[in-house]
Amino acid sequence: MIEISKLKKKQFSLIMHLKLAGTELFKFKTNDCLSPIGWHIIHCLYVECIWIRSYFFGDNLLVNKLKNIADSNKIKPKNRGLILPEYNYLYEFSKNEFNKNLILCNKIKSRKKLLYFLQFLINHHSQHLETIKIILNLINLKNKNAPIKSFSKIEEKVFNFNPVYIKEGYYKIGTSSSNKFSYDNEKPEFIKKLKSFLISKNLIRIDEWLCFLNSGGYKKKSLWSKAGWDWKCKNKITHPLGWKINKESLSISTAYGYEKPNKDKPVSNISFYELEAFANWVKLKIPHEFQWEAANSNLLDKYKVWEWHNNKFFPYENFMPYPYDEYSLPWFNNNYYTLRGASIFSETELKRKTFRNFYQPHIRFIFSGGRLSTN
Repeated sequence: MIEISKLKKKQFSLIMHLKLAGTELFKFKTNDCLSPIGWHIIHCLYVECIWIRSYFFGDNLLVNKLKNIADSNKIKPKNRGLILPEYNYLYEFSKNEFNKNLILCNKIKSRKKLLYFLQFLINHHSQHLETIKIILNLINLKNKNAPIKSFSKIEEKVFNFNPVYIKEGYYKIGTSSSNKFSYDNEKPEFIKKLKSFLISKNLIRIDEWLCFLNSGGYKKKSLWSKAGWDWKCKNKITHPLGWKINKESLSISTAYGYEKPNKDKPVSNISFYELEAFANWVKLKIPHEFQWEAANSNLLDKYKVWEWHNNKFFPYENFMPYPYDEYSLPWFNNNYYTLRGASIFSETELKRKTFRNFYQPHIRFIFSGGRLSTN
């Protein structure tokens, strides 16, 4: 079964990132929103055991053992990782128990049910792998200085709105497919009438954002919403997270160290508030997620950064939570905005046009950027 092999690859990648963090960083907590890398490993193992061992075999032994340290519903983010086992034990224990789960998968007779939960686990682990890369980027920013060789001079460029016209009409949104995996918040598929609009084919680039910065975009209160301006001033925000500026040269932090910027690359690690100010600067709008999905086949630069949208995360009509309530329900109709697409650090399985990510508007530790539209 090919999904068992895919799950094995995700397990291997999780263990390799634990190894990359090592004894010094596996418990390192970058902020109150993000759990340490070691916690993500034990949590992924815990979720596997819920479905493979408890659900299919009625074996709750390991689930009960891990619940108090790995259950995301029981432990608030700021408290996760406080009681992790020591590094060598966690490494060997996780590697061995992951392997036992694979062996158990081959013994399950109900292949149709198994297929869904394998796909669920593959997607679940993919999201945690990207979060681990986010943590590595924050650790890099906090602990390391950008080497001189990683700096490069970038010439600013005036923003170029290169749009595609999407005519008024009826468009399919979401999915009801039973052949491909999707989360509950991507369902059900429905038809939505949209008015005509223009949306940029391209993401906002680094050199275009530099032009915004150099024009005083972070200093002009008129460009910012009240909430955005208050956040910017309180946190002394002057440029995208990850940018290191040395006179006229720029270096950018990534999950695996600093790198020279490429002017053609999309800007990343910006908040919704920053994108909103940029949109006001060029007198355009942040698109609605329905516009992005309707225009998807006409867009360039997809899956390079998570793309902010101007609507809050909400349930589609006739939404049904599955396989458990806590994945989507707690986040609906709250102060979370939808992001679409994926980033260069996303796993392949997340790169689908119906996938919906969601974060609060001040968050910028994710690999987030955007494109603009008209009404």
